Amino acid sequence: MASGLEVPEGPVPLPDGRIAFVQQVLGMVSAFDGTGVSTISVGPGAPNAVTYGSDGFLYAAQNGGVVDEWRAEVPATPSIERISLTGEITTVATEIAGVPLQAPNDLVFGPDGRLYFTDPSEPYDPTAPRATNRLFALGDDGGEVLIELPPSYTNGLAFTPDERLVWVESYSRAVCVLEEGRRVLLCTLPDGHVPDGLTIAADGRLFIASAASHGITIVGPTGEILDHLFLDDRAFATNCCFVGSDLWVTDFGVGFRAGNGRGRLWRVETDAVGQAG
Repeated sequence: MASGLEVPEGPVPLPDGRIAFVQQVLGMVSAFDGTGVSTISVGPGAPNAVTYGSDGFLYAAQNGGVVDEWRAEVPATPSIERISLTGEITTVATEIAGVPLQAPNDLVFGPDGRLYFTDPSEPYDPTAPRATNRLFALGDDGGEVLIELPPSYTNGLAFTPDERLVWVESYSRAVCVLEEGRRVLLCTLPDGHVPDGLTIAADGRLFIASAASHGITIVGPTGEILDHLFLDDRAFATNCCFVGSDLWVTDFGVGFRAGNGRGRLWRVETDAVGQAG
């Protein structure tokens, strides 16, 4: 649907029918309206993903632009940002429960209205993992650390129809569920299917952007590997969202780096339907 993008990720539908997404290396939140891409906001750092709130604002996981050399030209303080649809950016939080944010990655509003997000705390480097990873929840009370994990690169997260929190860990290809404050392994994706962002259909199937697999890995509600949606051999899928039965996918493009414009936005017809709301 769109090409020439710079490290795109984190798509989310807007009420007016546009698809918002980030272009990390530009510090930009953009939107696709069916014919072209426009800019919502530009700032320092690198927003890693966006989600839309019931208050009419976008919320961004701002990794600070220090995750890797290609992420952003101007660094920023890692944070959660609130962004109006006219482009004003406000910092909401730089720490939760006294814990400084280090590299917020993906975020989603939960059934309780709180904003849940992952923080892998370091640049992506499976050869030298070192930082404590965390899942946070941000609410009117200031929020809490939901769980602390060994170096695992906590990445995409989403809620199931029965309101369980699911997240992926890129280093080990693990798909996990939070149950009574504990990490429970749902499944491990096959070799080469490195999980990034994900979304969950109304029937409970997980659609996981699995980077080097060139597409989307589909996992059943109990952890069985069901299928793989292949995009093309240049795809490096990073995240996805549903609009009805259409799956919108952001794609860095194999061999991505700052300024190469290989990123793309896809629309994929599926046999699933996204969750209401």
